[in-house]
Amino acid sequence: MAMQSKDKFANKMFGTCVESAANTLTFSEIQTNVDVFSKQAWLLHRLEWYLSGTQVDKILQAADWISAALTSSDKLSSLDLSSPGVIDLMELGMHSLTAVGYQFTQKPFIRDFSNLPGGGLIIAPRPLYIAVKGESLASAVTVAVRGYFTTMTLTADEYLELVDFYRIVQ
Repeated sequence: MAMQSKDKFANKMFGTCVESAANTLTFSEIQTNVDVFSKQAWLLHRLEWYLSGTQVDKILQAADWISAALTSSDKLSSLDLSSPGVIDLMELGMHSLTAVGYQFTQKPFIRDFSNLPGGGLIIAPRPLYIAVKGESLASAVTVAVRGYFTTMTLTADEYLELVDFYRIVQ
């Protein structure tokens, strides 16, 4: 299908998103500096989701959740894996609460795609968004993501097929 990557080492991308108000789905475009007409694809190897201790501490009860996603659209009404526009979804919540005790949280929350066939998840790098939504939280949430990828050049037909795969039909 696609030509092999000419990258010898992984490239990095970074994005951050702050909810516009508590419990509101909010998007922020990741600046990829890729021309839409270049027929360039990214082979996504790894995502690292970052939530500060302050953000994690907003989860106080079982109904509290933080959802963060890498998406190909900012027109989504929810972060749902059934949507073709959701590339990756990370959710964090509390499953049980005890009166005494604590739990350590390891950061970042790592999503590794390197064991997939081809060495990663192939995506169209533009447009690319980070999304965040809190559920039942008292204040707005901030999330950041760092990704590692290599670039691939596709034929025109392959690129159209890739874009169509992540397209949101409205």
